[in-house]
Amino acid sequence: MSDTDHSDADRLFGELAVRLYLTTRRDLSRALKAQREARDAGGSPAIGEVMVGLDMLSEDQVSAVLEAQQVYDDTTVETLYGKLAVKNGFITQTDLEAALKIQQRTGRRLRVGEVLVKKSYMTWEQHEAILAAQERILAGLARKRQQAEEGGAPAADEAEPPADAPAAGKVTLRPPGS
Repeated sequence: MSDTDHSDADRLFGELAVRLYLTTRRDLSRALKAQREARDAGGSPAIGEVMVGLDMLSEDQVSAVLEAQQVYDDTTVETLYGKLAVKNGFITQTDLEAALKIQQRTGRRLRVGEVLVKKSYMTWEQHEAILAAQERILAGLARKRQQAEEGGAPAADEAEPPADAPAAGKVTLRPPGS
């Protein structure tokens, strides 16, 4: 069984888990191999189940990836990260463009956040704050989509701000003292 034998859902799940910095490509490859072996033995585990079984992801992380998978669009994760970094003053648009060029030269082996940290455009703490905000926004989009499919409006305390709205009170993205 080759990598092309994995379902589109498994490939998307794995790509999102990597893009959300929940796992590495190396761990994903190990999990896909374990899934292939389980399927060869007659099982049919989803990639998320395999990753939990191998202690690569927690159940909560699998849920977050599944939620993001429901609202995924190929550019959402990358562009959201860059937009949050620029909007919060961690980097300039020029810094982002330079990091995206480096990312393309490396065959997209590195995520844009990794490039920005390695090139000292931003700190690891800033990177982690953006990841937390990004995960929260994607989860909010998934909740909105689910509520729309169910025909209900979110309760006032569950309503999420638009993706481009400031992260009021949930995550402080600016480093202390700025």
